Amino acid sequence: MTVVRLKSIDAHGLSDQCGGFPFHSSVHLTSNVEQVRVGKAIYKAGSLFNHSCQPNVHAYFLSRTLYLRTTKVVAAGSQLELSYGPQVGLWDCKDRQSFLQDEYGFHCQCTGCSEVNLSDIVLNAFRCIYPNCSGAVLENRVLECEKQKIEHFPIADKDIKNDDIYEVCLHAFNQNDAFNHIQPGNCLKCGSYCDLKSSRATVDKALICIKRLQDAILSKEISNTSISDALRSLHLLRSNLHAYNKVIAEAEDNLAQAFCLVGELQLSADHCKASIQILEKLYDPDDIVIAYELVKLSSVQLSLGDDSAVDSISRIGAIFSRYYGLHADLVFPYLQYLRREI
Repeated sequence: MTVVRLKSIDAHGLSDQCGGFPFHSSVHLTSNVEQVRVGKAIYKAGSLFNHSCQPNVHAYFLSRTLYLRTTKVVAAGSQLELSYGPQVGLWDCKDRQSFLQDEYGFHCQCTGCSEVNLSDIVLNAFRCIYPNCSGAVLENRVLECEKQKIEHFPIADKDIKNDDIYEVCLHAFNQNDAFNHIQPGNCLKCGSYCDLKSSRATVDKALICIKRLQDAILSKEISNTSISDALRSLHLLRSNLHAYNKVIAEAEDNLAQAFCLVGELQLSADHCKASIQILEKLYDPDDIVIAYELVKLSSVQLSLGDDSAVDSISRIGAIFSRYYGLHADLVFPYLQYLRREI
């Protein structure tokens, strides 16, 4: 069993530094969400559900009662599946399979791990050396995993033409058996070669400054230097990583928090939106992860008097209702507060 733990920043402290956030002192601004495994109980019916890295069922507790709610339209006769841990969008396929093998002793062959999806390709991908090319460049461990998917589940051209996957894999999918001949460092769209060793070194250097900003956020001692260094590092990340790489989303989120703490709310909102735009590519756009990110954005928008907060809050409500139904306000009471502020 798991519980959700929110890593948060004290909203009372934020109100002093962000021009008056619409929070009271008992509410926290969510900065990250993580699952923590805990021993709860044995539920005979609940234990019958199989795992999927792209689940169609969400499990949650109210007191000692386990609730299970479908989050997608499920065809009659189809299996109901929940997640035992990391899902598509959180980790790439290889890491998910390693975790599930170590923790539960099985090799995951769910849809997310068997068929090509955009998230697994771009989550840790590098960008093509040509600025106008949207193709992804993969390291060996990711490339081999994706090759195995193609080998077992060939993709028909008609199935991907209207998908973002087509944009990052045009070269590989347009030629007979071309994907198997792609090497680490080759762009999946145009086939050009990228020096991954050099790109990795640049990214690692950039992440040092991002880590410094994270530390400054925790200590609430943010300087102009730490922000400017992080902005330069973000540029380096965008120059070397694929546009949908999750590292960029995390860096954007860190900058959003930093600008919020120094009172630059419009810049905070801009970076928050940039982070969400990437996460929407990695997850389902209506995934609960997106709702938590929209909580941050809507809080900033409300402080700015931005009318678009209405749309953000409406979307938060719709996503939470999808996962918790009539229990949404009970599980996440801050939602009621946001609605009152519109």
